[in-house]
This record gives sequence, C-alpha cells and structure tokens, in this order.
Amino acid sequence: MEHTDLPEISSGADIRKESEKPAILVIDDELGPRESLRILLQDFYSVYLAKDGYEGISMLSSGDYDVVILDLRMPEKSGLETLEEIRKINPEIPVIILTGFGTLESAQRAVHLNIFEFISKPFDVNEMKEIVKRAVEKNKINRSTKVILNQLRKLNTDLEDRIHELEKFAVVGKLSAEMLHEINNPLTVILGYVQILLHEITNKNQASAEEIQRYLTVVESEVKRCQTIARSFLDVSKKSYKHTPININTILENMVYFFKENPMAKNIEFSFNFAADISLIFGSPEQLQQVFINLFMNAIEAIDSRGKISIETKNQPGKVVVRISDNGRGIPPEILGKIFKPFFTTKSEKSTGIGLTISKKIIEAHKGEISVESTQGKGTAFTISFPSYQTNALDKN
Repeated sequence: MEHTDLPEISSGADIRKESEKPAILVIDDELGPRESLRILLQDFYSVYLAKDGYEGISMLSSGDYDVVILDLRMPEKSGLETLEEIRKINPEIPVIILTGFGTLESAQRAVHLNIFEFISKPFDVNEMKEIVKRAVEKNKINRSTKVILNQLRKLNTDLEDRIHELEKFAVVGKLSAEMLHEINNPLTVILGYVQILLHEITNKNQASAEEIQRYLTVVESEVKRCQTIARSFLDVSKKSYKHTPININTILENMVYFFKENPMAKNIEFSFNFAADISLIFGSPEQLQQVFINLFMNAIEAIDSRGKISIETKNQPGKVVVRISDNGRGIPPEILGKIFKPFFTTKSEKSTGIGLTISKKIIEAHKGEISVESTQGKGTAFTISFPSYQTNALDKN
C-alpha cells in the first residue's frame, strides 16, 4: 500500500537492510558527545553521526531514521535552524534536544517545533537510555498509525465507490418492476403463438414434425420459465401505490437533498425556484419520486464535469408545472423525438433505455403531460404538468 502521507525518504530501505535495529541520528558539532552517544546506544540501536546541521539534514533527507538527537548550540547552522529544516522533511520524527546552553527563548521555540524532550549536558546515562527508548516507541506508534490511517483512507475510498455503485443499482431497482412488466407482455404474446404452432404441427403430422416440435417445446419451456421469473419478481415488488394530495415542492426538495449529498453529483450545482403557494396535486409520492430520480439522473449524466441543474415549480390555471433543466451536452434534434420510446438509448450498453418511457407512463397515469426542449451544447429542459388537486376532484365528480 502506498503511504502517501509519509515523508519522501529515498534511501530508508537501505538503512533497514543494514540492521533491523531502530536508527538513531545524532547531530552534534562536538566529537565527545557524538562518540559517547554512539557507544551508549550501539548495543540497542543503529547509531549514525553527523558533525553539524548541514550534514545532519543531508543524512535525514536520504535516510530513514526513528529518532534524532540534536545539539541545540552549534556554529554556522544552529540547532534551531536545523530543527526547522528537520520539521520540513519529517514533521513527526521524535527529536531530542541536547544542550548545555539552553535559554528560555530557545526552549520556547524548540517546543513550538514539537520536540520530544530536552536533555542537559552532561547527560545522565540512564535518563538518556530511557528517553531514547520512549522516543523510539513513539515513532513506532506514529508509523503504525500512518499505515492504519492510509489503510482506512483506502477502505473509505473503496466504500465510497461501492456506495456510489449501489446507489446506481438502487435507482435501477426502483424501475425493475415496471421493466419486468414491460417484458412480461411480449412474452405472453410469444407464448401464445408458440402454442398455436405446436398445435398446427401436431395436427399436420409432417415427417419433420417431431424434430420441429421438440425445438418448439424447448422454446415454450424457456418462455414459460421467463414468465415465471418475471411473475415472481412482480409478486415480490408489487406494491399498491396509494394516491394522496401531494405538495410537489416537498418531493422535489427531498430529491435535491438526496442528489446534493450523492457522490455522483458532487460537482453539480443545484438551484431551485419553488412557488411558495404551489397547489396540491393528487398522486403517488413513490411513483413521482421515480419520475424525478430518472430526470435528475439524465441531467447528471448529460453534464460532463461541472454544471448546473435548475428546478422550478409554478401554478398555472388548473395545473401545477415543474421544469427541470440542465446546462449539459443537450440532445441532437434527430434523437429528441425518440427519447420516450421503449428501449431507445444513446448511453452505454448497461442502460435499459426505459427510464423515460416509464416516467412518461407514470405522468400520464397521473393525468399529466411531459415535454422536452433541448439545444446541443447548451442543455435540456423537461416540463411536466399535473392537474391541481382541485381540478382532479372536479373531474371525479
């Protein structure tokens, strides 16, 4: 797994090959403390020595270390200047400050740069061992945490991708009952004709009748099987859609909220202009939700990158009008007249091509109408109108 949040350390692997011991980098301009630390720590750690800040930074840039022990007071490049560059290379590596000339100002600056510990010269051997041990453990925890965080980020990305796919399937699932119903009707007709042919062949008693009959019997069996599958799906998904007075603004607000939070529409701006005094309509909230899911999905898929979807509702005499428009690719004129035909699609092979057909049928079942306008390169607008609830009530009387 790629650890994108880890600092770029080019030759850390080489150091690890030399020894599995944790690697300690000592940066000190004095030979005595450098050698003392090397001797003190070499039984437990791989100790690397740098005689000044320049050499230390060079080594840190090209190696993978667990802890840095840094002298605060050094000529030319001071310990604080070196610490600032260390933090640019690796913001989290534990740094132990070693000094005999510490000042309050230096300590404050060092603390601000996230040092692990201060140790005064001359240092206590046991104290140094204990602090280095704790610093190595802290670095080990930091490394493990980074690995886990990167794994979690990868897992989160995978889950987002899977949710994105499941949301698409959920939209398809809402249409499955209608699609199966559309398939079941022609299957019934086919079955009827096959049965007639079987009857005629049997009565004519031709020489090849047995062979033909065997083929057609298989066809009949398969068609019946398709009917059984379709019927079982329909039985499971069949739902009595209760019609009630509906505020269309409420349904549209829910749809806008759903798609605004949906990863597939993350780069799309939604704007709406809902009539505050919108009349009620009479219908099925579930079926109308299907309609608007289809229309929003079409609009989203028509937008290549960033775009805008606008939703407007208004009252007109005796009806409620909804207009959903996008600034996507638009629909070519030669295709515009075909978009409501069953199984017509210009999308990928995964598209069923019945979304708009079903939407139109649902709208018509609600005594409504749908029309479309489109200009290539500028976008598409669907206008849907429904009789107001009062008009519907008058029609029933």
